[in-house]
Amino acid sequence: MLDHKVIITIDREFGSGGHEVGRRLAERLGVPFYDDEIITRAAANTGYHEEYIKANDEKAPDYTVSSLFTGIDTFQPSPFSRIQEEEFRIIREIAQEGSCVIVGRAADYILSDEEHVSIFIFAPIEERVKRNLEVAKTRFPDENADAYAMEKKVKQIDKQRRRYYEFYTDNKWGGRDVYDLLINTSRAGVEGAVDIIEAYIKGGKGKDLLSDVPFLPEK
Repeated sequence: MLDHKVIITIDREFGSGGHEVGRRLAERLGVPFYDDEIITRAAANTGYHEEYIKANDEKAPDYTVSSLFTGIDTFQPSPFSRIQEEEFRIIREIAQEGSCVIVGRAADYILSDEEHVSIFIFAPIEERVKRNLEVAKTRFPDENADAYAMEKKVKQIDKQRRRYYEFYTDNKWGGRDVYDLLINTSRAGVEGAVDIIEAYIKGGKGKDLLSDVPFLPEK
């Protein structure tokens, strides 16, 4: 349990276990967890169906050029913009409510004015494909999971998330200078990633990196 307010944001490569890391971390810290819950709130506030929001979640706006028909360069934003604006508002609202773990949706950037811990979860693509195949076999045992198709899906969703993040922020998705911690779950495992984040939060976020180094006179 925490004795002070802590906001943790988690970005993740598809299939790296970022959702599960966030869920277990929230359980361990005794704080609310937000991922699909944001979709539920957005649906209630916008009137869009939850499945529609989920299908368009974490996607950059798509612009249609109508000049082919009118001869005038005009751009019409898609409903993505309305969805993202509402989700960003909800993220700020959640942060004001207290300690929490928020997954995806550029939350680290949206909350840049708020004290928080930002995490990026990643893993080699072959490990992520394998993980997604195992999940697919568990959920849909009667269907044949295809490794080639799964790899294509993993790459596509990564590309979608990268485009979304870099469209709405000034940062590089997964960049080492953007996050407090970058964790490879193929090495740390999901539970190990939770251990690392918990230790970081409780043991020294914001601590001077040289505070434990004895002073050495210049030579």
